[in-house]
Amino acid sequence: MLKTLKKKQLMTLISIGLTIPLTFLTAHAALPTLGDPTLDSFSSKQERELGLAFYRSLRANLTFIDDLQINYYLNSMGQRLASRSDAAGDTFRFFIIKAPTINAFAGPAAYIGIHTQLILEAENESQLASVLAHEIAHVSQRHLARAFDNSGQSTALTIATLLAAILVGTQDSQAGQAVLMSGIAGSQQSSINFTRSNEYEADRIGIGILSDTSINPEGMVEFFEILLDKSPENGIEYLRTHPLSSNRVSEAKNRLSDKTKDLPKDSLDFQYVKARLIVQLSKQPEYYLDDAVVGTNLIGQYQKALAAIRTGKEGIAIKILSKHVEKHTHPWIRLALAEAYTSDNNNKKALETLSALAKLYPGYLPVTMAYASALNSDNTPDKSIALLKKQLQTDDYAIIYKALANAYYANGQISAALEATGNQYARQGYIELAIQQYDNSLKQDDISPSTKKRLETQKQELKKIIKRYKEQL
Repeated sequence: MLKTLKKKQLMTLISIGLTIPLTFLTAHAALPTLGDPTLDSFSSKQERELGLAFYRSLRANLTFIDDLQINYYLNSMGQRLASRSDAAGDTFRFFIIKAPTINAFAGPAAYIGIHTQLILEAENESQLASVLAHEIAHVSQRHLARAFDNSGQSTALTIATLLAAILVGTQDSQAGQAVLMSGIAGSQQSSINFTRSNEYEADRIGIGILSDTSINPEGMVEFFEILLDKSPENGIEYLRTHPLSSNRVSEAKNRLSDKTKDLPKDSLDFQYVKARLIVQLSKQPEYYLDDAVVGTNLIGQYQKALAAIRTGKEGIAIKILSKHVEKHTHPWIRLALAEAYTSDNNNKKALETLSALAKLYPGYLPVTMAYASALNSDNTPDKSIALLKKQLQTDDYAIIYKALANAYYANGQISAALEATGNQYARQGYIELAIQQYDNSLKQDDISPSTKKRLETQKQELKKIIKRYKEQL
């Protein structure tokens, strides 16, 4: 497997020499699927494995936002948009990196990353959705695949360059800019123009995706204008990787249709996300305890309640949220109330709140996970196990298996717990660790014959993946 790249290793790779413009690599890393007529550089299996190696490298080197509610929102919206694209059959993965720069990128195998600052700069859901739609368009049109085809580089160097460009550019903006400039200096003007044409194409397709998803595409133009307004004051990372000009803004504006002008631009969900992210990123959350700062509307008071929880003032949060829970049905208010009760060591009230919420929103992942955690704390892991296994019928996520493993351990089902942990690792791409957990499960006395057979089959499948990957190196 490709090993995690540290900064010194990355700089060594960069010194090898770059001939593909790194502005292109950083922003538009989408590889071809099997049968793509544009090139035969990579198979679909290679693409998936490269995407996983890319994602794992980011995970190991950068800080991700792991808040389930925020990520659930981003992925739900991203999947809605992707389902309206030419790559609707692909598996898209959306994630958020904690970074003070305004940027977004599409990695190999449809891994799409968004920086926290980009979300904070967006004023409404349409603006954020426009960025996602643009990156989805780069994936659906296989723009990086074409760049690989034109470059003539070896697969190994292309992989190393891709990982290096994104990791260095995200960790250290100055180092990243230097890398990007060196890439441009070593490239042909035709290659740079090719990236610009891709930007126009991604805008055009992105606007169509937004319209088909019933999101107002005006957000794309609005966000472009925000970026252009800010660019004279400070270097905008997004503009380094996504060439933007007044002509491009004008063309995007001309593509807007009267048929879409009445589509919604914003949602309550986006405003909850932004409020939640602001409090999480703040070094002085007590600042948001002031009504003069947050306002007295629903979102402002939600933000105040979150700040109260974070600063140990649970009583304030409970008072605010209890008032609004009677007037508004959005699940995030009740989730925050349960969080406040838990922080206040009132597990009984937290469990009551989550139990009622689970009945109102069955199968809603953030509620399921919070309720399962509360059940474990209430020493009723059997109920948690039943809840999580039901959730797995619709969602097959590592986070569910992690919670299930904890519940199994609490319930004394050791072999099942080890298997769940193995499933968690397998879905995170840690194949060797997954096999190790399956082996540990097979050694347990409480394992059944049917489980033993299932684990042996799963082990063999994972070993095939490792073998195939080693053959490609």
